[in-house]
Amino acid sequence: MSMFSRRLASPPITSARAVDMRPRGDFIDWLAASGGTLAVTTYNSGKLALLSAPRGELSASFWSFPRPMGLASDGNRLALASRDLLWQFDVTRADDSATSAPRWLIEPTIVHATGRLDAHDVAFDRRGPVFANTRFNCVARPSERVHFRRVWRPSFLDGDSSLGTDCCHLNGIGVHERRLRMATAFCDQGTPAAWRAIDRFQAGVLIDVLHDRVVARGLSLPHSPRWHAGRWWLCDSGRGALVTFEPSRQACAPAIELPGFTRGLAFAGQRAIVGLSRIRPRHILDAPPVRERWPKLRSGLALVDYARGVETGSLEFIRGGREVYDVAFLAGVTAAAFRLTEAN
Repeated sequence: MSMFSRRLASPPITSARAVDMRPRGDFIDWLAASGGTLAVTTYNSGKLALLSAPRGELSASFWSFPRPMGLASDGNRLALASRDLLWQFDVTRADDSATSAPRWLIEPTIVHATGRLDAHDVAFDRRGPVFANTRFNCVARPSERVHFRRVWRPSFLDGDSSLGTDCCHLNGIGVHERRLRMATAFCDQGTPAAWRAIDRFQAGVLIDVLHDRVVARGLSLPHSPRWHAGRWWLCDSGRGALVTFEPSRQACAPAIELPGFTRGLAFAGQRAIVGLSRIRPRHILDAPPVRERWPKLRSGLALVDYARGVETGSLEFIRGGREVYDVAFLAGVTAAAFRLTEAN
């Protein structure tokens, strides 16, 4: 049965104006062969995009949410962090008897009212969804009684003096074997707004959550730690890179550099799907390292053969999706559509 931790007077999801897109390389062929759907958030324009190619042609639908950011898929579940809500959706198959074509419905089952926590990444662990609670410098779990319950906070934060103020910009979380394992932050300092005051283009860190220690430094505005193929991958966003963590060196090595602010990462088969953004000049997340390397930045998705470190295709957002936050792959799901329901 559906249940909402906050009753919604009217669902805030509406069909949105399409983003103009340009596919390149093998993007459509790969997506068709994958038999799945890509979900993508563009938080500055308030859109969640669903992309598939069930008949070898790109199919896209766009839905409006208030500031959609982190995405996570887990079997038939999809989670989404928006401005002050954490959404959980069920993904179910509903065959179309008229065409014998499989149809998939995505409908909300639980909506948690989190408040303005500046939630970033979302993931599923053994107990359900967890999220990066950036305003409170921690990883949190939604709660029926309060806005959130803290799961973990870095030890470099001093007591409770930093609560309610973003100190290190903890944004990315990674789960492996259904346990929270890694996190990314822009620095490892615990004073209010520290990440804004320092050289944030080389102060980023990867944190081992289980051992509560920084395991890699020198990153540039890092995001999106993900476990795949026996190793940790993440976005060294300010350098426009997809990197891998090398435990023996306590450092990250670049797998590929791309013409955009890399943020949002998913894997399917032998491909990595990397989100790209055109960050505005003089924006707080403007990244001179990647801007100086590439004369023109792209927004959209890069399709990367990660074993060879080669971009094989892309989907460029020409209009309406300047800043991508996250991407998730829904395996086996094609022709997905939203169906809005509320709890009885």
